[in-house]
Amino acid sequence: MDNDNWIIDMLKEGAGMDGDSIKAAVKKKLDEFPSLTEGAALKMIATEKGITPIKKKLRISDINEDIKHLNIVAVVKRKFEPRKVMIKQTPSTISNMIIEDQTGIINVVVWDTKKVEQIQKEASEGDTISIVNAYTRKSMDGEHYEIHLGTGCAIKIIPKPNDDIRPVDNVNKIEKISGITDTQRRYIVGGFLVRLFTGGDIFITRCGICKKRVVGTCEVHGEKAISKTMLISGILDDGLSSIRISFFDKVADKLLSISKKDSLEDKLNDISFGIYNLEITGVPNKFNNVISLNVRDIKPASYLL
Repeated sequence: MDNDNWIIDMLKEGAGMDGDSIKAAVKKKLDEFPSLTEGAALKMIATEKGITPIKKKLRISDINEDIKHLNIVAVVKRKFEPRKVMIKQTPSTISNMIIEDQTGIINVVVWDTKKVEQIQKEASEGDTISIVNAYTRKSMDGEHYEIHLGTGCAIKIIPKPNDDIRPVDNVNKIEKISGITDTQRRYIVGGFLVRLFTGGDIFITRCGICKKRVVGTCEVHGEKAISKTMLISGILDDGLSSIRISFFDKVADKLLSISKKDSLEDKLNDISFGIYNLEITGVPNKFNNVISLNVRDIKPASYLL
C-alpha cells in the first residue's frame, strides 16, 4: 500500500483511524470484494467515512474558482462565535473562522453543527488545522472566495503552530484594534467602516506657506497661498473594538473610490452605511489619553478580520 500512503494519511487525519484499524478495514473490503485492489479498497473506506480521496493539497493562493473537493492545511488566524440560523426550515448552527498560510488568508464558513462544536472546543488562534473534502464558493459580495465546511468534510486540529505554513512577513499581519498601543509604529488593521462624520465641509482650508487653517484668505500671505486638503473621519470596527480614523488628501480620495456612486454626497452616504470591509495601514495618534488612527493606506478586503 506504499503508493496509497496519501489515502492512509487522509484516513488518519480525517477519520481518526490508526494503522491497524485501516489494515483491518482493507482486509474486510477485500474479503467482501475480492476483485478490488488495495488502493480501491482504501478509496471505498475513505468515501464511507465521508472523505473524498483527493490527493492534492492546495494553498490559499490556489483558490480562484469553485472547487468541489478541497484539501488544505493552514493556521487558524481567528475564529468567531457560532450563530443560530434556519437552513431549509431546520434550526442549525454555523460559524466562521479565518485561516492563513504563506500565500494568503481566507474566510471559512462552517455549516456542520458537529464541526462548529469541534472548532469551538478544540481550536485556538495559532493552531494548525487540516481540512479534508471542503468546497469553495464566492463570498456574498462576489469579490472573494470562501472555504465551506459541510457534513462531508473532515477536520483535524493540531494545537501548536506550524512554521512551514505561517506567513513569512509578519510586518504585514492584520492586527486587532484593541492591540493598538504604540504611537511610534504603523499598524495594519481590518474592519468595517461603520460611521462617517460628514456633517460639515470635508475640506480643510490652509495657507500653503504658514500652514495655518484660515477662512477665506490668509491675512499674511493672501489668497494665492490658499490650499484645500480633504479630510474624512469615521469609526472603524473589527467586531471586538472600534477606533476613530482619519483619511487625508490622496488617502481620502482612495476611500471615496471604493464606492461606485457618482456624486461626492452619494459616495459619502454609501460608505457611511457600514457595508465596506477595509484593510487599513495607519499611524496612531494619542490625545487626552484617547488613541485615534491617521490612515496612510487603504484597500477593500473580504470578511478577513
